[in-house]
Amino acid sequence: MKNPLQEEFNELESYLKLGNITNLEVSKEGIYWHVDHSYRILEGVPEMLRLSKKEDYKPKTSIIKWVIMTFKWIPRGKGVSPKNVVPDENHLSIEEIKSRGEEAYARVNSIHELPEWAHFRHPLFGSLKRDETVKFLGIHTNHHLKIMRDIIKGT
Repeated sequence: MKNPLQEEFNELESYLKLGNITNLEVSKEGIYWHVDHSYRILEGVPEMLRLSKKEDYKPKTSIIKWVIMTFKWIPRGKGVSPKNVVPDENHLSIEEIKSRGEEAYARVNSIHELPEWAHFRHPLFGSLKRDETVKFLGIHTNHHLKIMRDIIKGT
């Protein structure tokens, strides 16, 4: 089965080849930070799906969730990421980022093997089942890809 986020992974990898470009008018973080952060999410969330227990599923209904999931759009500068998915700007090694990307790719590629009830608990959205989670991963990754496109465009 093809990786559900193949295009996103291809584009993330392409940005690593450009170097750690920054553009403070777009983002206080550079390209490597956005790629690494995206990989951290793509690596960690499938693991949370894998470890989930059916009885712990607790969905939430919110207007923010509805807007993001419906329009596939995340507003810039509003989210707060958990510390474990925030890269340390001073220690971004291209080798580590590439390694994280390989692991993330393998984990996302295995999501289809998980049961449909597998879920991940988002801090604002509550539990997202497997297929909703894949959709969210695409939305989140595309949010950061848009930022990277704007960083490149403005340099």
